[in-house]
Amino acid sequence: MVVVLILTSCSSSTSGTGQNQPQQQAQQPPAQGSGPVDVSKSESSVVKVIEASNPANIPAAAKNRPDTLIVGTTAPSGKFNPIYADSVYDSYVTELVFDGLLMNDEKGNPIPNVAESWDISEDGKTYTFHLKKGIKFTNGQELTAKDVEFTYTAIADPNYDGPRMDSVMDLVGYDEYHNDKEGKVPKLEGIKVIDDYTISFTLKDVKASALTSDFGYGIMCKDYYNFEKGNIQKLKDLFLKPMGSGAYVFKDYKAGQEIDFEANPNYWKGAPKIKNLIMKVTNADTVIQELTTGGVDVDIVAARPENIKMLQDAGFINIIYYPSNSYGYIGWNLRLDKFKDKRVRQALMYGLNRQGFIDAYYKGYGQVCNAPVSLVSWAYTDDINKYPYDPDKANQLLDEAGWVKGSDGFRYKDGEKFVIHWMTYTGSKYVDTLIPIVKDNWGKLGIEVVPELMEFSTLSTKVYDEQNFEMYNMAWSLSIDPDPSGIFSISQDVKGGFNSVGWRNDESEKLIEQGLRETDQQKRKEIYQQWIKLANEELPYLFLSYSDDAYGISSRVKGLKISPYEDWTYYIYQAELVNP
Repeated sequence: MVVVLILTSCSSSTSGTGQNQPQQQAQQPPAQGSGPVDVSKSESSVVKVIEASNPANIPAAAKNRPDTLIVGTTAPSGKFNPIYADSVYDSYVTELVFDGLLMNDEKGNPIPNVAESWDISEDGKTYTFHLKKGIKFTNGQELTAKDVEFTYTAIADPNYDGPRMDSVMDLVGYDEYHNDKEGKVPKLEGIKVIDDYTISFTLKDVKASALTSDFGYGIMCKDYYNFEKGNIQKLKDLFLKPMGSGAYVFKDYKAGQEIDFEANPNYWKGAPKIKNLIMKVTNADTVIQELTTGGVDVDIVAARPENIKMLQDAGFINIIYYPSNSYGYIGWNLRLDKFKDKRVRQALMYGLNRQGFIDAYYKGYGQVCNAPVSLVSWAYTDDINKYPYDPDKANQLLDEAGWVKGSDGFRYKDGEKFVIHWMTYTGSKYVDTLIPIVKDNWGKLGIEVVPELMEFSTLSTKVYDEQNFEMYNMAWSLSIDPDPSGIFSISQDVKGGFNSVGWRNDESEKLIEQGLRETDQQKRKEIYQQWIKLANEELPYLFLSYSDDAYGISSRVKGLKISPYEDWTYYIYQAELVNP
């Protein structure tokens, strides 16, 4: 189920390779993009479009900035680097500033970007990329194979502590290079610069997801970012001074407020039509007002009837919504004794009225999630346990797991009271709706829940960088390929990795490995559906919600294409502002 929407009147193509990214719910922006075609001519009936009833009713606040596009966003954490960005919001910044070897079309197929073509060896292990000549970084230097080599070698550095290690771990010589703390291995054997415009990557084994999962990261300029092996801190010191070959040049960052960009006049795909771009921080309490008053031109909103109506009433806003390539979940720290028994995790699933939450919050624009794969994925299966709301079953499982109710109504095991400290984020009606339901439902089971609210960027740091939490909730904006290794593999169970919950399951590792080595998609589908059933049984997360993505887009914005597999950043250079 692949859907695409384009706002304008021409036509377009291409897009960017998606990777797994954490995000907050309610104002969640998973996969979008940009391009052309009339908003009324959706390429799929799955995409729903509500056209502006009065396109000329654009507020003066927007009309008075004819050369500036403002896009609403959740506050990023400031990791503005393509191999360190660990949220959707930081990745929007890197997608504007950097370009990767490959992109993808609206169906998720890899297509050329910095690499104009590629070859795959007969044994399926070596990928050779031929780079487009004449691409310049914004400092004037030409992008060559040495910059590609530098970017991917940096991910393999012994002191790399970001979430993208899965893109290089299968390379020949990775272990030798990564584990070399004394600098005796100067090169990563699996990466070979053939000439200025040709580079090859050789894997230890076949990796079916490689093209769609590993070669979309923005290429860094070696001369600008260069560091001695092991001293990767030098690269991190430039988080707030990103420099790449992308459509926009990073100008300023006001933490918690906005990020400012200026068009790259020498962009190799053509100078962007919009001179200035601002990513402005909004939240669930401000997003509708910002859109309807012209404070922002584009933003994602929770797909709920009242939000849709308020945007419609403004008259000048086009609204599009479609099933997102994402899901919402609650994560628990499996390193803690209270969560180690899967019967406890299953009890918490049965004991939470997830359908009641979906009905209360989404009101027809979402549904219950039971597995870590999106509805738009070719690997999706509905043949799994649905965990309907069943307090009796939940109580039974908790009893079996040794958590017994005391005279005060709370459960205890070995003298420990069952208390869950739940870290979540501020400024979200999704969270505001969820908290009382969780506290009530689990409270009736004899479990005390203590919510701790904080900024989303702070939560991300505690969850991924520090792994310092008991329970949290977020959403995943998913990659195109259903390979779960980037989130659930044991290799990601490190600080900075995406397996923040610490799920370590041998059967999962076996199935992940099988899925990566199988190139027949039907056979891969069968493998991943086995894995989905395992995850549904073991519950590394409490799977919570699927939702529609809904975007409000001012009628003065033309050329913005959106789909589950494309970010709004991918074709931003083609977008333009036209006031009626």
